[in-house]
This record gives sequence, structure tokens and C-alpha cells, in this order.
Amino acid sequence: MKEDLIKYGVDGRKIHVSPDGVDLEQFTISLSKEDARKKLNLPYDKTIVMYTGSFYMYKWKGVDVLLEAAKSIDEDRYLFVLVGANKDEVSQIKRKYSLTNVLLLPHQPHKDIPVFLKAADVLVLPNTDSDAISSRYTSPLKLFEYMASGVPILASNIPSIREVLDNSNAVLFEPGSSKALVSGLKTLISDGELVSGLVKQAKEDVLEYTWHKRAGLVFLEVVT
Repeated sequence: MKEDLIKYGVDGRKIHVSPDGVDLEQFTISLSKEDARKKLNLPYDKTIVMYTGSFYMYKWKGVDVLLEAAKSIDEDRYLFVLVGANKDEVSQIKRKYSLTNVLLLPHQPHKDIPVFLKAADVLVLPNTDSDAISSRYTSPLKLFEYMASGVPILASNIPSIREVLDNSNAVLFEPGSSKALVSGLKTLISDGELVSGLVKQAKEDVLEYTWHKRAGLVFLEVVT
């Protein structure tokens, strides 16, 4: 957005960019994956792939990409948990897909989301590049919450996401490709050393995206 404004003649020195952020105290919880699953009544013997957020309010959220990926993967081993659906979206998805490895959950109170994230093996941010809002302008809240959770991230390789994520803190896949999503998922599941490095880097990087950090930067801009 800053680049676009500069192209229209705005002095870049007059523009302050403030991405979204996260409350670390809320999303850094001392709860094991097993305890989180017990609390949420989720199975212990499945690899849980999770998405949180809106479904079809914006098509570029990429929910269908994730569901297509679920169609082509071992239904006995994996469970795809999608959190944030409304009743119409649940009905629409059940008409379109016949999947036994997908659990659709309604919108949850924000205070409960840290527990959901902790229960996952992989967190997915499947935004497509079909809309400029997604590819260039979005700053997803879930992105920073995912980073703080200590769970590895699988995200679309689009400019808006690459402002924060890269190969050091996440696995990036070709946007809109369920095949690429599955490939990235299998990479994360099979490489524990890679996952440890990605999670560690993500937790370090998210320290620059807390609400306290953002408020401090804006205050400094104002007073100077």
C-alpha cells in the first residue's frame, strides 16, 4: 500500500506502515498439544491440520483449496479442522464435499482460539492470489496468532504474506494449488528438525508484531 501511495506522489517519509499484530500473553499458553485436544475433544491419534477464520465471506481466503487438499490425502491419518463456519457455509461444504477427514466448527470466542491452535500439528493460511486484496493488501490477524502459537505454519506464497513469512519461519506453497499445499504439508510432517527451526524463528519474529510494539512505534512517530 505504501508503494502504491508513493507511485501516486505521496512522500514516503510521511507514511507509517502498521501491520496487524498479536497479544503474546493470550497466545503463548502453557498447555500441551495433548491437553489442548482433551479440552476440545479432538482425537489424539490424528495429524491435525487446522485453519481458523472466515470461510466464504471472502473467496480469496482459500478454504476450498484446503478442502481439495483434504480430498487427496490419507483420511485415516489426517484430520482437517476448520474453525469459523456459519450454518450456511457448513451446509454448502457438505453438499460439495463428502469428506470423513474434515471437521467443520462454528465461530469460537476469540479467547478460546489459543487452545485450538495449540491442538494442531500444522496451521494453514491458504489465501489465494485471485484478488489484489489478498495478494497485496491483507494483513491477517491469524498470521501473527499462528506465529505466536508454537505450531508450524503452512502459508500461500503471495506478496502480502511474504512481508512477514519466508522460508526461515514457515513453509510457503503455490497459491491456489491444493497439490502444492499437500506437498508442503507432507514436508512439515516428515521433517521434525525443519519444524523445530521454523517454529523457533516464527516465535522470535513475532516479537516485532505485538500490539505493545505497534503502539510504541506509532507513539514515536507522533512525537517526532
